[in-house]
Amino acid sequence: MHILIACDKFRGSLTAAEANASIAAGLAMSPLEATATTLAIADGGEGTLDALAGGTAERRRTTIRSPFGDPYEGAWLYDPAAKRAVIELAAVAGHAAAAHKGYDPDVASSVGVGELVRAALDAGAGTVVVALGGSITVDGGAGALEALGARYYDASGAPLIHPAGRGLAAIERVDLSGLDPRAAGLSIVLAADVDNPLLGVRGAARVFGPQKGVRAEDIEAFDAALGHFDAKVAEAGRARLADTPFAGAAGGMMVGLAGIAETTARDGFALVAEHHRLEERIAAATLVVTGEGSLDSQSLGGKGPVAIARMAEAAGKPAIAFAGRLAVGPEALVAHGIKAAFSISHGPSSLEDALAGAREALTHTAAHAFATLAIGRALG
Repeated sequence: MHILIACDKFRGSLTAAEANASIAAGLAMSPLEATATTLAIADGGEGTLDALAGGTAERRRTTIRSPFGDPYEGAWLYDPAAKRAVIELAAVAGHAAAAHKGYDPDVASSVGVGELVRAALDAGAGTVVVALGGSITVDGGAGALEALGARYYDASGAPLIHPAGRGLAAIERVDLSGLDPRAAGLSIVLAADVDNPLLGVRGAARVFGPQKGVRAEDIEAFDAALGHFDAKVAEAGRARLADTPFAGAAGGMMVGLAGIAETTARDGFALVAEHHRLEERIAAATLVVTGEGSLDSQSLGGKGPVAIARMAEAAGKPAIAFAGRLAVGPEALVAHGIKAAFSISHGPSSLEDALAGAREALTHTAAHAFATLAIGRALG
């Protein structure tokens, strides 16, 4: 029996690789006779950097600015053989930054993303993959575009520095004449976990703004500001993106990045699956094991574990899942390819204790699940 263990992160407690290792440890503790392969998966959000690591890709660190202007070391990947860089917004402009500064959508800038794009150009990259999930910015990618040489001016002709949030509405002119000339040969690929458009009822401000500090009474103003910035970038020579799928991800990052270079968007999980040759690995497995911190209604929209379970079902292979929190019923999970799911929470505890004990809880839960599977096989 060969088991493919392919987890997403357990946010706040375990990376995907750590979750995989915990389940593998549980397998080793159980009486089930099986070999295992582990793969870290992600869907374009936090953990995508880890999921695309390996092979000839090198981990690099570059001093950049945080969403609030503080210098820090930003992690990214570079594959010199493929001339491909990978940038993860969750690591560059994500919620960790808010832990120290709080959320301020009128200030938080994507400038660090642009600085890593520049570092990728310095390294010789021809393609930059930007994983969009987990950002705290609502600046339409204005900071990233500015870091590559764009300049912004208000109605009086005065320069605007790091406009973000509702401040985007003050931009009267976008000047792209100073863009880094190397960007002309660059291809930017957005790896996204949502396909929302930039504006409207499914747009960046209304759907994701509240997670980043946008108050309910300010949503319309943020939506209008993003639409205004999109129009001004278009006046500078780029296409309008207001209704484009994926343009609403990460606070409208596609607008600014499309101002830098040719930009396309892909489903993040599909990109990771392709990187890992996941179809081949599922075909070689007897059982697929996956998991994440919370299996909930958002997971059913096609997040990593459900996406891999659907692939397993299509290949005729059973899939089971482990989760810190199970918030959907078994019928819904079975309908999406997960034949059985196990919560690693076994009683009342504080959030802090649950997160701290996740590794041991996952290992023991996996051991019990695999022991049950061994009994089932013994009974025929």
